[in-house]
Amino acid sequence: MAIARATAPITTPAAVYTSSGTTAITAMYMCNFTGSTVTVTVHVVPAGGTADNTNVIYKDHDIVAADTFLLDTERLILDNNETVQIAASAASAVAVTTSFLAL
Repeated sequence: MAIARATAPITTPAAVYTSSGTTAITAMYMCNFTGSTVTVTVHVVPAGGTADNTNVIYKDHDIVAADTFLLDTERLILDNNETVQIAASAASAVAVTTSFLAL
């Protein structure tokens, strides 16, 4: 198992995890370390694609101050160069930690 870390950008979705080969995301933690609620939108984007309404998996999810949103119910299987992209309502407010396995 491996760990990848990133900070969610503001407004425009950006990759917080890029698959190298085929991988399974086992858990993704989004920690709002600010004193205010932050809204995040999460996309799973095919290789060479862009984040849009066809690949959003969580839209406008609020993470209250000093709380963590955990995605761990289902495993996400990603092929080479597929990405998880996140946009947040505040810059540098959400730390994203991804746990994954190479398949």
